[in-house]
Amino acid sequence: MVSLTRKRRFLRSIFLLFAVIALSSTAQAQSTDASIIGPEITISALASDEWSPDIAYNSVHNEYLVVWENVWPGGHKDIYAQRLSGDGRLLSWFAVATNTNKQMNPSVAYDPIHDRYLVVFAYDYYGNDSDWDINGRFIPWDGPDPSLVDFGICTWDSNQRRPAVAFAYTEEEFLVTWTNTPAGQPTYISARRVFAGGGFPPGDGFTVSSGPENRDFQDVAYNLARNEYLVTWDVESAGDSLNIAGVRLNAMGQPLLGGDPYAIGEFTIAGWPDSEERPAVAACFTADQYMVAWQSDVGTGGTDYAIYARYLDGEAHPGSVHLISNTPAPQLYVDISCDFLGKKYFLAWQDKYVGGEYGIWGRFALPNTTLGPEFEVVGPRHQADREFPAVAGGKAGFLAAWEHDRDGGTNKDLHGRLLAYLMYLPAIVK
Repeated sequence: MVSLTRKRRFLRSIFLLFAVIALSSTAQAQSTDASIIGPEITISALASDEWSPDIAYNSVHNEYLVVWENVWPGGHKDIYAQRLSGDGRLLSWFAVATNTNKQMNPSVAYDPIHDRYLVVFAYDYYGNDSDWDINGRFIPWDGPDPSLVDFGICTWDSNQRRPAVAFAYTEEEFLVTWTNTPAGQPTYISARRVFAGGGFPPGDGFTVSSGPENRDFQDVAYNLARNEYLVTWDVESAGDSLNIAGVRLNAMGQPLLGGDPYAIGEFTIAGWPDSEERPAVAACFTADQYMVAWQSDVGTGGTDYAIYARYLDGEAHPGSVHLISNTPAPQLYVDISCDFLGKKYFLAWQDKYVGGEYGIWGRFALPNTTLGPEFEVVGPRHQADREFPAVAGGKAGFLAAWEHDRDGGTNKDLHGRLLAYLMYLPAIVK
């Protein structure tokens, strides 16, 4: 029988082999002007409203895990999950949490060494909405293990919400971030490391960023090239506008240099007079690079929004800014992921149509700042919206999932689509 240690070493070797192949590739894609859009998938259509999807890619078994929040008749909330194969087939589905009080705001990351996921979520500790904590549960690749139950990640006597989680392969641990909302005080960002085998380092977490201004809507990405994280959020600025800020952290959660001007700790990623809100971040490790995307009200005072993105190098120096999408109607709630080989980003957002409904649009982007064209992932139908997309990158493409108003009904379901891309390479003259 192969020992667990030998199995971990084998999995680490396979993962690093993929990384070496990706890093050693010298072919540079010149455009991304074609994509392959798979058939629409009904991920979940329960007798509930399904909200807030998040996705993790399982590189060992080439499948995805989609997690979401159910809102049942009567107001109870809980977290469910659905496995999908790499070619879009529905596999098993299950409830995530073992505690019975309300749960919401799920996020998920995959650990290929232990071959399991960590799902994190906000948990209504007393059952009366007075104290929301951050809980987590380890889920084996093929479904829940009854011996692995919910555990508290942050149990402070204030409200915590909207956790986001990333897995650090080199360290074999997760970083969980969240927004704190203490009564009568500014909101701020905290985090805690979770060992992949279970347990925590000493302490009960640490503050990522705080101050007299509200900070909210944090996200986190792990950069395998440096064994580091980038955490992003939006922060209030003068004149009731919002900026995008971030901090680069080492594997121990300690702040590093970043930004322009270069400084330790918090730095500005987007700080224009408009409101820049709700950032999402991804890392493409082959380029030792991050990409941060957000929505901007483009000087309209909140009546219209466009999607922007900015490249940052591995040391978090902000690079070029790109307009991803802008029409006379709002584009909102962008999400971003890099594929498993670390070679390409995919961004998805909701876009308002002439009739007032929302559909989902997307765009590929390369680390060399080449952008593919915008394209429709799914449009509205029968005055039903498609909103709040989530994306995750695999070996052959990406999975996008979204909140899907049931056509001709009142429920909100979850649908998705696999998205691949065609990369045109330059001709080689010999």
